[in-house]
Amino acid sequence: MSKEQLPDEASTIDGVSPTESTDTFLSKSGTPSEKLLIQSPHTPSSLHAKPWPARPQRLYKGIRGWRWWDSALDGVLVMLPIPFFVLAAAVVVVNGRVVDKEQFSILDRSIKGATTLFPICFAAITGRAAIKYATWKLEQGTTIGTLEQLMGSRTVASAFTTQVQLRSFNVVGFLIILIWSLSPIGAQSILHILYTPVQATSSVSSVAYVNSRQQSYSNPHSSSSFRQQWFNSLAIEMGSMMIAPSEVKASTMDINGNVKIPYQSSVLASGIAPDSEGWVQISSLNATANGNLIWSSLFGIPAVGINFGNTTFNIESTYMELTCTNKTFESLEGPDGPSGPRINTTFVSTRGPYFSAEDPDLTDPWIIGYRGVDITAYNDTSEGAYVAPQFCPDCLSPDFMSQTIQAGTIAFQEFDGIDPGNATTVFCNPYQKYVESKVFCMKTENTQQCQVTAQRSSSLPHMPSEITYLNFPLVALGMSSLLKNITPIHDATNELQNYLVYDPMDPINVIDHDNSLLLGGGDLPSFLYEVELSDIGTRLGQILNAFVYGSTWNASVFLIGESFEGMQGNLFGGKNASFVPASRAELAAMIQNQTAAFTVPAVLTTHAQVYYCYFPWLWVFLFSTLVMLAGAITGVVFSRKTIVPDYLGFVSSLAKESPWIRMPDVGVNMDGMDKARLVKEVKVRLGDVSYAQGGHPDVGRLAFARLEETTKVKKDKLYV
Repeated sequence: MSKEQLPDEASTIDGVSPTESTDTFLSKSGTPSEKLLIQSPHTPSSLHAKPWPARPQRLYKGIRGWRWWDSALDGVLVMLPIPFFVLAAAVVVVNGRVVDKEQFSILDRSIKGATTLFPICFAAITGRAAIKYATWKLEQGTTIGTLEQLMGSRTVASAFTTQVQLRSFNVVGFLIILIWSLSPIGAQSILHILYTPVQATSSVSSVAYVNSRQQSYSNPHSSSSFRQQWFNSLAIEMGSMMIAPSEVKASTMDINGNVKIPYQSSVLASGIAPDSEGWVQISSLNATANGNLIWSSLFGIPAVGINFGNTTFNIESTYMELTCTNKTFESLEGPDGPSGPRINTTFVSTRGPYFSAEDPDLTDPWIIGYRGVDITAYNDTSEGAYVAPQFCPDCLSPDFMSQTIQAGTIAFQEFDGIDPGNATTVFCNPYQKYVESKVFCMKTENTQQCQVTAQRSSSLPHMPSEITYLNFPLVALGMSSLLKNITPIHDATNELQNYLVYDPMDPINVIDHDNSLLLGGGDLPSFLYEVELSDIGTRLGQILNAFVYGSTWNASVFLIGESFEGMQGNLFGGKNASFVPASRAELAAMIQNQTAAFTVPAVLTTHAQVYYCYFPWLWVFLFSTLVMLAGAITGVVFSRKTIVPDYLGFVSSLAKESPWIRMPDVGVNMDGMDKARLVKEVKVRLGDVSYAQGGHPDVGRLAFARLEETTKVKKDKLYV
C-alpha cells in the first residue's frame, strides 16, 4: 500500500476532485495541453498507455459520426425479428395441408430453435432499447427513480424485482413488466402455433364398377359358348358362395371383395324413414339370417379404382325380387296305383305350363320352370356379334317403358321319395328392381371393406318391373337346365335344395343334409312345404340373381375377380368399358348401350396428419415479435436522438466520476465501452481509502478506488 500523501488541498472526507486537481489537460491559460497526459504520482501508468483524445470535443451523433459497428449492430438487431415473422408466415401457409415428412422435419426444427432463440433475442433487443431510452431521458433530464426502473429492468426477473424494490408501481413500471412478460410468453407460444392432428380430408376421385344391367348369355344348348366356357366357373363359384362360412354370408362383401346389394324391401322393412331425396340410411342394419338386411345375390358388384382411405360413390344396379304367393302339395301316384310308376311331370316340363329345358328325371329332387310373356316376340334381337344377344330389359326399345305387361311366374317343384311320391310346388312372381346404392369403402394397405350405407329407387330410365331377364326365353330355359348342375350332388346331398330348405347362414345345413328323395334311416330330411314362402322367395332370388350376373359376357369379373382391363378392348357381347367419370345423363345412355362397365365420380376421404395452425397462440407470437421489432426500432431511434455518449451501466463511467481514480477529462464522445477498453487493465476495489488519506483508524471511508489505494473492508469496523 502506498503511503504517499495526497495534495494539501484535498480533504480527508471529500477526496481529490477532478476539477481541483493540478493533473489536468488544460494549462493555466485555459488552452489545451499538447501532452497526452500529465503524469502525477496519483495516476497509474496504465491510464496513460492508451490513445486518449488530446483536446476537448464537441458532442455530436450523426450518420457521419456513427461508427460502422454501431450501424451494423442496429441493422442486425432490427433484422433479428424477421426470421420469427418468416416462421409465422410458413405456419400459416402450410395450415390445412397434408404433412410432408421432410417439410415437417424442417418446421419442427425451426420451431424448437425459435423457442430457444426468442427469449435471447428479446432480451438483447429490449435491454438495449431500455439503455438507449434511459440515456436519452438522462440527457433530457429525469428522475433517478425512472433511470433505476429502466436500468434495473434488463431481464425478466429484474423487471419484476426492481419495481418491488423501488416501490415504484406506476405506468412506467407496469409497461416494463408487461413488455418483459412477453419474453417467456412469446417463447412458449411458438411451441403451440403448429399441431399435426390426424384429420379427414376430402378430394374428388372416381370408381369404375360393372354394369349389372347388361345382357345375359344364358343358353340351355350344349353347343352354346356359355355352357361350354363359362358355366363350370359359375358352378364352382356359386357352390362356394352357398357353403361359405356364416361370416362371409353376413358380410357386406362376397369372397371376391365385391360389394353386396341388399334387397330394397329389406331396407324399407327396417322402418327407417327416407330423407327428402328418397335415401334410406342402412349402415346401422345387420345382415343376419333373421335380421332386416338381406342381400339380393350371392355375388356382389365388382368395383375398381378404390384408393387408400374412405371412398364414397353411388352404384346403379338391378336384381330380381321374388314374391312367392302360393304353395301346393300333390301326390305323384300314377294311374296304376302305388305299385305303378309315379308321375314325373305335373306343372313343370318341356311342354308347360311352366316351361323347362328338360323334363324332370326320377332322380331329380327338384325342377324349376317359368311361364311368362316372351318379350323377344315384340323386340328386334339382332344377331350381330357386337351386342348379341340382346337379352336384358335395358336392351329393349325405350317404347317398352310405357307398356303394361303381366308379371311372369316361376314354379319351383320339389319331389320327395315317400312312396308313391309327392311334389311340393312353390309359385313366385319375379320383379326386376332398379336401385341406386350409396357405397362406402375403407381401404388400407392390408384390407379393403365396402358396404352399402344408403339406398333408394333408381331415378334413371328403366323398364317396368314386370319385365325381367326371364322374359327372354333362352335366359329362362338356360336357368331351368343349368341350375340343376350348379352344385355337385354327392352322398345324396343337393346344396341348392338345402340352401332353400334349411337356414343358409349355417354352411353345415347346406352340405350336411340329404336331399328330399332319400329314404334312409334316422331323421327324414326337411321338405320345402315346411319353409315360409317369404324365405323361399328371398333365397331363390339370391340364387337366380347370382346366375344372371354369372351369365353376362363379363362374368369372369364377378366370378374370379378378373381385371377390368379386358373389358376396355372387348369387341364382343357388349360395348367397351368406360373409364371416364360419367354424368347422370351419360350414365343413362351407357346403360342403354349395354356398356360393360362405367366410371362414376367419388369422394375420397383420407385420414392423414395435417398441419393445423392454432391462431390464438399465433397472434400471441406475432404480437410478441412485433414488440421485439418495436424495441429494436426504439433502440435505433433514441440512440440517434441522443448526443451524449452511452454512460449508464458501465463501470468505466463510474470510475471516471470517482475522485479516487484519475482519468483524462477529455473523450466526451467516447461511450462507456470505449473507455472500458482503454482502462480494462486498471485494478480497482470497493474498499477502505481512509489509510490512503491518513484518516481516523477506527472510522473507515468506503469508496471505489484503485486497488493500491484501498484496503479490504472489515466486518465490525465503522465506515462512512
